[in-house]
Amino acid sequence: MSMHDSANYRDPLDVLRRFIPTPHRARYRIGPIRVVVETNDFTLLPGLPFDEAGTEMAEWTFEWKLVRDAEAVGTLDEPLSLTSGTLTIVYMGTACLLGLDHERRELLGFIGVEVGASTFQEYLLPILCRMSTEALGPHLLSSIPGAEERRVVDA
Repeated sequence: MSMHDSANYRDPLDVLRRFIPTPHRARYRIGPIRVVVETNDFTLLPGLPFDEAGTEMAEWTFEWKLVRDAEAVGTLDEPLSLTSGTLTIVYMGTACLLGLDHERRELLGFIGVEVGASTFQEYLLPILCRMSTEALGPHLLSSIPGAEERRVVDA
């Protein structure tokens, strides 16, 4: 078994799968936010506008590491959000766990094998985007076009 075969990744010293290989990488743009995504599953790359080389620098950069977890089974439950200080955790049952460190602007997500690509794009991606934009705080959120309207609709 190759260490780079992330579908079969099993390291007894890495129970939390922090070091699972994530060979697929891309950069995206959400308004003034640049999102750098790393994943072990091509279907978890977001359907967002690419951050093309040569464009103006993003004011804020977030890093998302999205791991397709072969051992996480089941479908998505209703999201349960917990926030403590600069950490936000969103738990959606055994199929999905998301964690965002607001200060470091790093999001780590474990997504089960039964969560399909369309469910990811239509349901999880808006949650990931909302977590990232809300991490900027209300005073910075107002600089993102349309963000205030989305907050009113979401409320």
